[in-house]
Amino acid sequence: MAQVWLNQGAFPLHELHVAKHTNNQATNLSYVMKTRIALAAGVCAALSSAAQAEVKINESLSIDGYAIGSAVVTEGTPAKNDTLVNSPFYYDAIFVGTTGKYNDLTARVSLFNVNSSKNGTSADAGLLDAYVTYKTGDIAITGGQYLGYLGFESFHSVNNAFISFSQATYRSPFATGAKIDYTGDGFTTGFSVRDSQINNTGGFFNGDGEFSNDLGYEAFASFTGIQDVTIFLGAGYEDVDGGEQQLTTDVWVSYKLSDTLSLAGEYATVEDVTDSSWLTQATYTIDPKLSVSGRLTGSNGLDGADDVFGYGLASTYAATANFVLKGEVTKIDAGAFSYALQGQFKF
Repeated sequence: MAQVWLNQGAFPLHELHVAKHTNNQATNLSYVMKTRIALAAGVCAALSSAAQAEVKINESLSIDGYAIGSAVVTEGTPAKNDTLVNSPFYYDAIFVGTTGKYNDLTARVSLFNVNSSKNGTSADAGLLDAYVTYKTGDIAITGGQYLGYLGFESFHSVNNAFISFSQATYRSPFATGAKIDYTGDGFTTGFSVRDSQINNTGGFFNGDGEFSNDLGYEAFASFTGIQDVTIFLGAGYEDVDGGEQQLTTDVWVSYKLSDTLSLAGEYATVEDVTDSSWLTQATYTIDPKLSVSGRLTGSNGLDGADDVFGYGLASTYAATANFVLKGEVTKIDAGAFSYALQGQFKF
């Protein structure tokens, strides 16, 4: 994606995120959430035409959205035609978002539709985001329901080079609370306090709704002072009533080597879930409509158990300004082999 999605365009800073399954392909979306602050400039340069563009109703109100559908075959699993390696089922989804602006205030509401029986959600559709941001100078203060900071890949498939998600795993879910972000010369940092950092209640992408003792805390710093390089450092923590506590960390770096080639790497940990997980990805822009990406990814289970290694290729073709085709072939060393084609209509 050529654009840097830092509070710009259709998906602002806190919206570009992704929910992750565990390595055993669990279908509980509340278990592990994977998020990101932005696909850094140039990492997915050819996806710029695949990203949503706002439709302005007037100077204060705009909408954006997409509808995606995928044809998937995964060899080596019982659900041969109904799953994709290490991915939730919302690679078939509909999304609509509305953004309103008035002076220094910005309000955002978005709706998401998926198959609840496959995703373990309480409903087929519901709210993703419902928040208000007040900006004064270089400081932005946000309150409401929003996604956490962590993660390189996007929640929204239209903004990713691949249809499936990598093995990189951390917790940074949709939840309700408040945060403050500061943007300086060559860096951005933020701190968030919400009702949940570890998981949600199995509802529709929401926190646990409990603010007494088990609050979730998250912080990040992103550095762009070096030309064509983005460095992200982030962590989240929650101490739940009854003794459960968890620290999750995430570091990713992207580097635009040229106008056509970009590299990215990520390393993440989740206390008592994985010793470590990682991602390396390269994207080559063939022309403004076509790109090709390669990925190596893995996860190291606790004490060496359930280690996973995977690799894959993906290509994105922007047929028109509003319709994109994406293809992928991915292999996981446990035996699963996936190939998929996704159509994306966006506005």
